[in-house]
Amino acid sequence: MPAEEAREALEDISQGLDLLESGLKKLRGRKARSVVIVTASQALVANWLLPRLEDFVTACPSIDVRLDVSDRVIDLAHGEADLGIRCGLGQWKGVKATHLMAEEIIAVCHQRLVPVGEQPTAGWIADQTLIHDGTPHPGGEFPSWAEWLARAGSNRMPSDRGLKINSTAAVIQGAIAGQGVALVRKALVAQELDSGRLVHLLPQQHWPVKWAYYVVASPKALRRYEVSAFHDWLVEVAHAADES
Repeated sequence: MPAEEAREALEDISQGLDLLESGLKKLRGRKARSVVIVTASQALVANWLLPRLEDFVTACPSIDVRLDVSDRVIDLAHGEADLGIRCGLGQWKGVKATHLMAEEIIAVCHQRLVPVGEQPTAGWIADQTLIHDGTPHPGGEFPSWAEWLARAGSNRMPSDRGLKINSTAAVIQGAIAGQGVALVRKALVAQELDSGRLVHLLPQQHWPVKWAYYVVASPKALRRYEVSAFHDWLVEVAHAADES
């Protein structure tokens, strides 16, 4: 077959496939919906993502969001989910990482633990049951209780008593249950602080860490409209919150 005829045949085939796809869409009707699978940790989903998700649903009603809530690192490069929100140094193989927001460590406790009519001090905190997060945070420069209290002005080393937990979500739940004072990532307790269940102790003390939040996805996944739309919405929401 001559080259010119081959090109014409390919064009006809391409047009035919386009017409077939258009016809299938009409058969499916306007109720056909796109789905984006988003993975994030339990604490981040509950305290940061869910309260904002209705805005995305309103803006993009044709896209269904499915949440894969997990503290393990999902393999996004090989399609275990379409998109994820991760906290770390921003370097993960096989995915594009876009910065969402910085993070800092704060001290919190249940409001019923705070002495009525008194302002908690570093010394008061040192005397409380301290909840220790044993979750690894490589490269994040997260403070220990001893480091945090020393910077806060306490002249006493914290005792070894307290709760030692190897789950960030469980550390937060321990604080919510009134089991003691915890050092936590601020974004993970945003809703609890807004509701008043948790109190931000010594808010004048800031301890930014190197870990930050990123939206991550494979380049292939980002070529899909629904994934790109959710990615861009996350970036917009996070940056707007930083500016407010």
